[in-house]
Amino acid sequence: MSTLRTYRLLSVVSRTPSYSRFYASSASTSGVSHGEEHQEPPNEELPKEGFTGKAWRNSLILVAIGIVWYNVDKYFVRSRESKHPITAWIESAMIPETENIRRSSEHTSLVKEEAKDKRLFGEAQLPPIYRFRFPEQFDKASPFMKELGNEVDLSDLVVRND
Repeated sequence: MSTLRTYRLLSVVSRTPSYSRFYASSASTSGVSHGEEHQEPPNEELPKEGFTGKAWRNSLILVAIGIVWYNVDKYFVRSRESKHPITAWIESAMIPETENIRRSSEHTSLVKEEAKDKRLFGEAQLPPIYRFRFPEQFDKASPFMKELGNEVDLSDLVVRND
């Protein structure tokens, strides 16, 4: 055991009490036999090793299926009477090209419309709000000494104080 590894092990042991008890008991009793460490192996027989296992059987079955598939596929390719069955099956599940073109053009037009809307809403601004520093000045205005045409009707004016 290297010195660095021993140092790391001791630093972990010193930080965690459960590990420190485990390592302390194993280190102090390493030379003492408890009887548990020196038990005899069980008398069970190990399974016989050979080519009769499930993995070998499954491998042979897979190889046999592969050989059969290869020969059937070679027959379909050589006959050329019609398309290969897998090709025909894939083509039957495919969407026709005209439908794909229609969907693509519809999607393109929707994306363009969405881009226009996004630009419109992105450029939108709230109308400016002009706030007066002293809104009570509206009440201080004198009704006299006003020139003709410069008078503004302020009867429906609502002053916001927010």
